Order: sequence, then C-alpha cells, then structure tokens
Amino acid sequence: MKSEHLLLHEIREQPAAIRDTLTVERPHILKTANVLCRKHLHFIGMGSSYLASLYAKYLLEEMAQRRVENHLASEFIHYPPSSFERGDAFVATSQSGESVETVKAVELMRKRNVPLLGITNDSTSKLARLSDHVLLTHAGIERCSSTKTFTSTLALFHEFAAASAVHAGKINERKCNLLSNHLMRTAARLEDNLDAWEREAHRWANKLASSRSVMVVGRGSNLIAALQGTLLLKEIAKIPAEGMSGGEFSHGPIESLSRHIAVVVLGGGRTANLQINLAKRARAIGARVLLLAPSKFPEVDSISLGETDEALTVFPCIVLLNLLAYFAATKNGIDPDKFNIISKITRRE
Repeated sequence: MKSEHLLLHEIREQPAAIRDTLTVERPHILKTANVLCRKHLHFIGMGSSYLASLYAKYLLEEMAQRRVENHLASEFIHYPPSSFERGDAFVATSQSGESVETVKAVELMRKRNVPLLGITNDSTSKLARLSDHVLLTHAGIERCSSTKTFTSTLALFHEFAAASAVHAGKINERKCNLLSNHLMRTAARLEDNLDAWEREAHRWANKLASSRSVMVVGRGSNLIAALQGTLLLKEIAKIPAEGMSGGEFSHGPIESLSRHIAVVVLGGGRTANLQINLAKRARAIGARVLLLAPSKFPEVDSISLGETDEALTVFPCIVLLNLLAYFAATKNGIDPDKFNIISKITRRE
C-alpha cells in the first residue's frame, strides 16, 4: 500500500527509531538512572510528551516502587507547587525541545537549582541546553504529528524504569537485560506486522471515518495508548475523540453509545477479561466496536497485537491507532500531513 504522505512513512519508521534509540542511549540511561536513583521525580511536559511521562509513572511505580508526580507544563508555570524538597528532581520531556510551556517550566526550575533531566529529539534545543542531564530519542526529523518520537520516548522510559528498579534492589541486572531484549524483540515484531496491520486498519477505518465520534478505552499502560490515539484522531483525522479508562467508561460515557459512535477497546494483561466484556457490551448496545488484543477474539471485530507482555502492548496499540487515524483521515479526504490551526512546535502560550 503506497502513499506519498509523510505521516505514513513516519509511522512505518517507528520500529527502527525504537531500536536506534535503545542502541545508542542505553549506556546513558543506565548512568542517568544511577544519578537520579534516590531522587523524588517530577515529570513535566505537554501533549504527547506529557502522555509519555504517564507511562514512565506507570513503569516506575510498578517496577521500581518509586513515587512519581506528573505535571502539565502549562499548569505548572502558573500554579507551581509551593516548595520542593532537597531530594526532588525534574524530568522534562519535549520532542522538539522548544515547546514554550516546557521550556518556561525548566527555566523556573533552573532558578531553584533543582536537578533537571531533559528528554528530547534535538540535542541543540533549548531543553537540551538548559538540562543537567540529557537523554535523546534517535527518531530522525519528524515533520507531522508525533509518532516515532513518541514511541522512542516510551522506549527510553521503559529502559530508565528497568535501570531504576535495579538501583532500587527490586530486580537484578540479568532481569534488566531480559527486559531490554524483550523490548527490542517487540520492535522487531512491530516491523514484521506492519504490512498486515496496514491492511486491517485500512479496512476498519471506514467505520471511524463515518462516525460522529470515537472513544478509545484502555487500562494500565494501554490507557496511555488510548489517550495518545485520541490525540492523533483529533489532530490527523479531525474526528472528535475521547480516551479513557475502561472503568471510567462504564461510569457514564457508555450511556452515549449508538450506531454512530465507534469504540476502540485496548485489551491485554490483568484486565483483559474486563476489556473483552466491555467490548461485547458496547457491541450489544449497537456501537461500532474494534478490539485490539494480544490475539483475535471471535465475538467482536478484532486485530491481534502479537504481544502479551502487559507493559509492552502499548507499542503495538499505538502503532495500530496511528494507522487507524491515518486511514480515517485519507478516507475523508483530509491531508494528514497538514495542521489547520496548530503547528508542529508550539512557541507561544
């Protein structure tokens, strides 16, 4: 399936970007995790960078049993916490390294002499220059909505959480290496499955393109995929979309379902049965339902992720949601490479 759109090329480049990031940055990740191992971490960012930090929180609390706080930079610069303790450190994420709110937040923290780790795709950016420590995504130039920089950032955070768990005495180095190798194999599986996923997403995108709105429902790390997926549906396909937890979905939003609403359910892990039952319930109500799960499920439309590790299903979920958003846009005659109102880098509040 050929296309001249840059976005589709960038979606396809995600496996290579993940591999390149892990290959180059792993020694730096291990060193940085050691430096920050006893710090109370505050993560800060905007848009997809903020969502990536939620994955870091999920992993650090799960693997390393570390307390983590997440802040939207746009709120933080106007409503910052009243004080910080000596053991606090900040992790600021911006794919461009130039996002105005994130840079302002980092400048604010510089005045307070708080240790700063910058996560960015540009080593020459303001964020990189202002940070005490820098970890880079090696995704190459990204011209469209965040895809390969986002999954590369998730890969960095997965590696950082595993290294932090070693320093916290929760896992040993052998386990850390196994987790790293598993992530590399996941990247390889993404590449192997891309052609088949493009065909399946192309077929199912008709239902998204003709829907009044889309709900994407996840749990655990897949909640991050759900939130990122709806961000892309809004940016790329211009479709009203909402991402939420499976539990939250049942406490009100399910009431809005009809044959005009599409629901994408992300399954897998310890809450797989809950998500499958939710998908069946939404289908019985009459909604257009697609289940993304480790294996196909006969009772509802489904696509197999080919990944069973709960912390790693987020990667195939995100790639599939990228493809669904891309094909929904093209089916509605929308150029997915262009923004109508925003720009790739937000330089003013």
